[in-house]
Amino acid sequence: MPRPPIRRRPWEADLAAREARTPTEAADRARRGRALVDAALAGEAPAETTTPERPSRPAGYEYVACVGCYRPVYGLPGSRCDACTPPPGGNS
Repeated sequence: MPRPPIRRRPWEADLAAREARTPTEAADRARRGRALVDAALAGEAPAETTTPERPSRPAGYEYVACVGCYRPVYGLPGSRCDACTPPPGGNS
């Protein structure tokens, strides 16, 4: 009897997709990572990590992820959906 296919959780599939497939790829990643660390320690921002300036917008209500279950919620950042219980201590 054939085994049923293994269903991965989304984070496991993401992690598996990011794994280095060959020793050469692993060495290249390590070399790029070391270059980023060296640049950061020297106080330089490498070109691949710099982002263009975005106009700041005022904080307000928007679609954010619930801090309890990660469902989309229309609210302020750090909001919880109606289905989640408040955290211990009473902060919502």
